Amino acid sequence: MKILIFSGSHSRHLYVHKSIVDKGYDYHAIVMRREDVIPKPPNGIMQLDEENFIRHFRDRDAIEKKAFGSLKAEDVFSQDRMTLVNPDELNSEKVLKIVKANNFDLAFIFGPDMIKDPVLGSLPKYKINLHLGLSPWYKGSATLFWPFYFLEPQFAGITLHNITEKPDQGDIFHQSVPVLSMGDGIHDVAAKAVIRARNEVVTMMTIFKEVGELKLSRQKTSGRVWRTSDFRPVHLRVVYNLYNNDIVDKYLKNYLSDEKPKLINGLKAYEKTLF
Repeated sequence: MKILIFSGSHSRHLYVHKSIVDKGYDYHAIVMRREDVIPKPPNGIMQLDEENFIRHFRDRDAIEKKAFGSLKAEDVFSQDRMTLVNPDELNSEKVLKIVKANNFDLAFIFGPDMIKDPVLGSLPKYKINLHLGLSPWYKGSATLFWPFYFLEPQFAGITLHNITEKPDQGDIFHQSVPVLSMGDGIHDVAAKAVIRARNEVVTMMTIFKEVGELKLSRQKTSGRVWRTSDFRPVHLRVVYNLYNNDIVDKYLKNYLSDEKPKLINGLKAYEKTLF
């Protein structure tokens, strides 16, 4: 089985893709260079919002380093099986040539920008994206932040879906949420979601190798696509100033909504057959 990997350059992306490489699958990886892990605060914001912004991304970096390490692309992929690209090269002729020159059985995507035509149209039937968010509730950008902003941390999870020309709207293979524990902050939950997803991706690859297909389910509602521009530093006041990053504790103490997401479990259909 030959896999085309599209990865971002952050450790969380490489951590998941390493699970594919470690299984010994034949692959080629397109790795897109991402923005700095710790961005600079926007100009012209209030001091409180600047402090929250710095705290948010520094805490994320510390928790992710503990969970995933400080991985680099060359730590995960062989040089002769990896192509590094800038964001403006992701959908270029350079990448298209790699796709067309190889008979890939499946594409797995986690971390780059949106893949568009002509590259998108040249990918195999199964082009599965690991989306850090539950579609259709949270599609687009910062989709592990917004469940905390709306005080529903139980909706912070992942979706494995086939990519289309529209963000996070393709047919779904599998979804999951991490187990929430007292003391979990927003970034602890995100790290747990990625760790669980890594194991589920390995299982998905085993299923595809043995069965040659993945059962996909259509998204029944349009939901909402969150844009990068929707997030502003002032939104962090809910997490840090109103709740001191203890939203999970409030949820577990039944102070918040107990509504549960109805998840699609694509792994369950194969349990009796393969496991």
